[in-house]
Amino acid sequence: MNRKQTFTVSEHFYDALRDYRYLLERNYPQKGIVKLTGDHYRLPAAERVLLYRGVVTAGKIKARQKVKTDRIAPGSNIYIDGFNVVRTVGSYLNGNFVFIGMDGFLRDVSELHRKKLRREILERSVMLMLDYLETLQPENVTLCFDKPISHSGNMVVLVNGQMKERNLRGSAVPVYSPDHVLKEVERGCICSGDSAIIDAAKVPVFDMPQAILRQRFGVEFFSLEGFV
Repeated sequence: MNRKQTFTVSEHFYDALRDYRYLLERNYPQKGIVKLTGDHYRLPAAERVLLYRGVVTAGKIKARQKVKTDRIAPGSNIYIDGFNVVRTVGSYLNGNFVFIGMDGFLRDVSELHRKKLRREILERSVMLMLDYLETLQPENVTLCFDKPISHSGNMVVLVNGQMKERNLRGSAVPVYSPDHVLKEVERGCICSGDSAIIDAAKVPVFDMPQAILRQRFGVEFFSLEGFV
């Protein structure tokens, strides 16, 4: 049974969205127009995040849809933005609001939740990710975790241990900048919802958190995709 997230926008949200996108298309500074439209229409914090993280220009939508893939073929080399995938899945498990942006990628309202996700939530997210990876039958998996984040070492140990138990080829590695590593991938597939990585990707990009949550929980997400 599908689980539809309950989220109701305020009366003037779509008016704010139209104004915001109009200004965004004309290269006005993003943070400034979030405040401008948010204040004008008195939007709550969650809806301002929807604008900031979910609304993009027509050009970016077109470019991201070209690189976005809905399928990873068996035998692929997969490169994963570790914390991006784990935290997005964990955000849903934690009861936080997640949504699909105009570009078709799943995002969360992480700006509203300053506390770290609990360890058990992160670990469950890892298990769901690895369960999903097993179904893909990849040739090799590389998971990049941000080395400057304090618990990255623990995540690397956990993931590598689980990959060995599951006979998944590849490894989790701590790197100073997953963005830099993933932007340079020239063969295989990337899994990330990070806009900077998607925009610079040289290979197809797969929205793994969305795929995991749809497969495991049948979630129906609030979506801005297709909004004009």
